[in-house]
Amino acid sequence: MQSGQLDNCIICGRLFLKDHTDSCLDCYREIEHNLNLVADFLEIDQNRYATIEEVSEFTNVSVKQIAEFLRDGLIFSEDYPNLGYRCAHCGKLIKRQLLCNECFTRFSTDVNRTLMQEKLLDEIRSK
Repeated sequence: MQSGQLDNCIICGRLFLKDHTDSCLDCYREIEHNLNLVADFLEIDQNRYATIEEVSEFTNVSVKQIAEFLRDGLIFSEDYPNLGYRCAHCGKLIKRQLLCNECFTRFSTDVNRTLMQEKLLDEIRSK
């Protein structure tokens, strides 16, 4: 069995013994506490239709943290019709990943086009 190694907490920067998380025990406990606050809030029927901003306002958990819970699958956004976060590029409301489908497709197409152009240039240079 491999022992943990020392690392800096990605949240507070303190040195800690890294085993299964990227954060120290204190920050991990705070994340768990925030997750429980959000989950408890969403369990109430009347809160089922809350937006991420409303959840943040009532729980005092940041929108960024709630979005991370959604992206990580700790909260299943499909159970909550209005719960989502903004696409990192265009700002459209989404429920998973970092980009909406349209932005992902556009970026994928652009990357593939660039790779094909570079490949063609490499072939021309090698002749």
